[in-house]
Amino acid sequence: MLAKRFGSPAVNILLLAVALAFIFPVFYTVMTSLRAPGYGLSSDIIPDSFYWGNYARLWSYGRFPRYILNSIIDALGGALLTCVAAAPAAYALARLRFKGRDPLLWFILGMMMIPGLTNLIPLYKLASDLKLLSTYTIMILVFGAYGVPLGVWIMKGFFESIPRELEEAAAIDGATPLQTFLRIVIPISGPGLTATFLINFVYNWNNFITPLILISKTIMKTATVGLFDFQHALEGNQDELLAAACVVILLPAVALFVTMRRYFLQGMIEGAIKG
Repeated sequence: MLAKRFGSPAVNILLLAVALAFIFPVFYTVMTSLRAPGYGLSSDIIPDSFYWGNYARLWSYGRFPRYILNSIIDALGGALLTCVAAAPAAYALARLRFKGRDPLLWFILGMMMIPGLTNLIPLYKLASDLKLLSTYTIMILVFGAYGVPLGVWIMKGFFESIPRELEEAAAIDGATPLQTFLRIVIPISGPGLTATFLINFVYNWNNFITPLILISKTIMKTATVGLFDFQHALEGNQDELLAAACVVILLPAVALFVTMRRYFLQGMIEGAIKG
């Protein structure tokens, strides 16, 4: 019944329309980035000829390459920190039974519902007192902490799908719980870690308000904040250059997701079986 429903022409047309609605803005931005200077917003969707010079202009314009580098460092470092912190916590919640476990799980779930804006003022005060404003350290720590609640829930479901017999066999062979976790569980949970990493990397990469508040030095700004400043710094009609900047910012996250999509889907599906 479900297969027939999703195979009906009406549903296929609806799904195609939804897909086009999401794809068209990206397609139009790419086409705009390939227009000659002064022809950014044109009525023609596809330009008569492709002009690739906007990307060369962009790469030599101000500090934009540095903004991309800053975003890579912050997003990558934060996502890795999330995985390092969430994996052992999720493993303990998946395997151990202790008093207060269920309330703790609900507390972690509730943390995901707290708006990020409510944390910015105390985070700014804390970073200021510790002399960490406008540093990679504060951005990696904040991004890493942001992703822990979701990472714990993703990894917990994945760990619960791993047969306990594997860990029991390792214990019989003399492995300590830490050795079992590092040498048996972590290698098997690669897809789950990949899913956690990708979700948090994309979130960190697209985050705007947090680096806007915690970073004041121009040279340390991320790509999203740099794009905001870049938009106001352009003189005259240079929409094609702004579109090229949007495409450059979009590419790293898309390339990473496309490269690792198989592991991401595997981790999400397997983690959802018992999560």
